[in-house]
Amino acid sequence: MRQFGIVAILSLLFVCDSLASSKIDTIYFRNGDRMSGEVKALANNYLRLSTHDAKTIQIEWNTIDSVKIMNNMRIVLEDGQVFYGKLLPSGEVNSCYIWGTLGVPRFTSLTEIVSMSPIEEKFVDRLQGTLSSGFSYAKATDLLQLNLNGQVSYLANKNQVDFSYDGNFTYQDTLASNQNQNGGISFKRLLRSNWFLVSNLSLETNSELELDLRTSFGAGGGKYLIRSNKTTLYVAGGLQGNKEEANSSIQYNLEGVITSNYSVYIYDFPEVSFHLSADVLPSLSVSGRVRATIDSNLKWEVFNDFYLKWTFYYNYDSNPLSEGAARNDWAITLLGVEYKL
Repeated sequence: MRQFGIVAILSLLFVCDSLASSKIDTIYFRNGDRMSGEVKALANNYLRLSTHDAKTIQIEWNTIDSVKIMNNMRIVLEDGQVFYGKLLPSGEVNSCYIWGTLGVPRFTSLTEIVSMSPIEEKFVDRLQGTLSSGFSYAKATDLLQLNLNGQVSYLANKNQVDFSYDGNFTYQDTLASNQNQNGGISFKRLLRSNWFLVSNLSLETNSELELDLRTSFGAGGGKYLIRSNKTTLYVAGGLQGNKEEANSSIQYNLEGVITSNYSVYIYDFPEVSFHLSADVLPSLSVSGRVRATIDSNLKWEVFNDFYLKWTFYYNYDSNPLSEGAARNDWAITLLGVEYKL
């Protein structure tokens, strides 16, 4: 009987608020204050709220007492469960009801919710991304280093598609210019209990390793070992096939893939985040060959959506296709900038 009463009350709230304005969300704070606007996303313990004066502000999720979010959201919990619907006040501190299209509303604490994103109707509204660049110059050696990075993500229900590009370039009058570029597209499908499926198509060139072009396609699965508002850690594995071209030579390979990704966020001003990913790719077609990559970045926010950034990458190939090519390549960008779209 109590459950029926909750459903009836929430249904009435849902209908009334939808008729009044489907674009008004309300955030309730522990000191009794409230703020209205449109929720854009929840990620890394920050709720992004577009206010009436067209400014977008960020609110620390752990300072919120309750929420009323009337736009349809994709809601991900710590245990990997994914829900689609609205969030309504529960009447209890630091909690809410997740209201879906079917079934009884789910009571949950706010700390269980690790991410939210609107389920937009238009394709372009489901896109989000970042652009970043960094450079350094040493007059004594006339050495110029430049990097360009970008990522665009498309989010839909349990699927996510990412487009990415990373380019690092070195110029010096007395030496040949070097470049390392890689980019591609990846697809991720969320499953139960923080498991996921992933596939990717990528292109890579590296002058230091004398690699003209590597085209790779892979697929596999993984699991989030840690997934909270401040920290994420996942591991994954699978198989990857590639075609390598170097100095007019072509080689086809089949590789195993073992990958891990770790991210941590610090919210005291200024906002700071650290990301580290590592991949090990033992060859299944060339005996004894192993490739490995490490990517890392540290960034801190200067003002809204604008960041200063430090980056590092390392590539290793125990048996490169081109004879005489270097086995490893690495670079550090001491200072770069990033803008979140």
